[in-house]
Order: sequence, then structure tokens, then C-alpha cells
Amino acid sequence: MVHKDAQIELTVKQLRQDQSEYKTVIFERPVNFIYEAGDWIDVDFADTSYRGGKTYTLSSSPSEGGLAISFRVGVSPFKKKLQTVQAGEKMYISAYGNDYGFHLKDNRTSVLIAGGIGIAPFRSMLKEMYDTRSNDEVQLMYLNKTQDFLFKQELDDWRQRLPNVSIEYIMTQELKRKERKKLLLSLIKDAAHNYYIAGPRGMVQDTLSFLRETGVAAKDIRIDDFGSY
Repeated sequence: MVHKDAQIELTVKQLRQDQSEYKTVIFERPVNFIYEAGDWIDVDFADTSYRGGKTYTLSSSPSEGGLAISFRVGVSPFKKKLQTVQAGEKMYISAYGNDYGFHLKDNRTSVLIAGGIGIAPFRSMLKEMYDTRSNDEVQLMYLNKTQDFLFKQELDDWRQRLPNVSIEYIMTQELKRKERKKLLLSLIKDAAHNYYIAGPRGMVQDTLSFLRETGVAAKDIRIDDFGSY
């Protein structure tokens, strides 16, 4: 469900530099704000003249106290403003929800394929699985250009306590497209009930085409396209 024309005030709690290319903004969680892992929010400043992408999939889990969005640093006016926010600064949610069914389903096997910052929604999902001690079977394949995998320490810690979760880290800097497809095919253990793809548009479309070519039905694939911002 998508909630449009919202006006939910946010207070910045912390701006965190996760790596040289990535930052996370942590907000105080608004009273009675309910969401599911995989949901997105549209955020804005009181001054709406800043241009750029304003939709962010939450990297925080519903089982955590705050709200968090994680993003790659950028040069758009909105990104420049967002990556310099201060604790106590006010923003607001103008819309939120999930219009493409990007939620894990209980008692279903799932394959998660993340590209770069596309790890954000999967961080939310795996954190919730950890906090609820889920026994569902999940395979995460995390593609990144370099060895600097965002949230890696957390992911590895959670994996140790989730017996049915496996994680493969794939550095793509020197992999050609065909090699990447071949590697993904070799790593996917068995046919899963659902497949989730999140990341930059090109990566999402390439992976979607690859899954369809291997016989995965369109109804079993969910995507979260992060666009180009």
C-alpha cells in the first residue's frame, strides 16, 4: 500500500559516514509510524526547491527504534543537502509504502540479489529476521565493484545466528557481464519461491533478464530499481 500526500515530521538523529561513498541518515522514529522491511519513503526539506531523487528504501528494520536511509553520495542539489544534515534538523515524509510487493514472505525460500547500495532493503529484511529469530531460508548475493561491502560486519554477525541464511560477496570490478551471469547461476543453490533484485537500474534490468532466461517466472520476481541518482 502507498500513502501519498503525507506530512510526517522527521527529526535527524545522526548522519553517519559508512564508507567513503556511502552515508546513512538516522531519524527519530515518528510516533505510531508503522512500516515493513522493504518499504520506501519520500523525504523532503521544508525548502522544496532542492532538486534530485527523494525516494529512499529504508535500510532500518521495523524491529529497530529509529528510521534510517542509506545512500551513495551524489552531486544533485538534494543529495548535497542531505549529506550535510545536522542532528536536530527537521525533514518530513511526503509519501511512503510499497507498491511492488517487495516484502519477504514467511515460510518461503528467497534469493536476494543486491547491487551496491541496493543492499539497503536487504539490510532491513535480514535485521528483522535476526531480531525475530526467523528460520526462513534466504540466500543473499551481494554484488559490489570493490571489496568495500556496505554493512558487511553486521551481515556476517547476523548470518552466524541465522542457520538458514547464506551470503555470497561478489566483487564485479573485473567481471564481464557474461562472467557475472555465469557466476550467479553457479551460486544460486536451488529454485526458490521468490527472487528479489535491488540496485542501480542497469544492474536490476540485467539481472531480471538473466533470471527470466533461466526459467524463473515473472510472478516470482520482485525488483527495487534505485534509478540513477
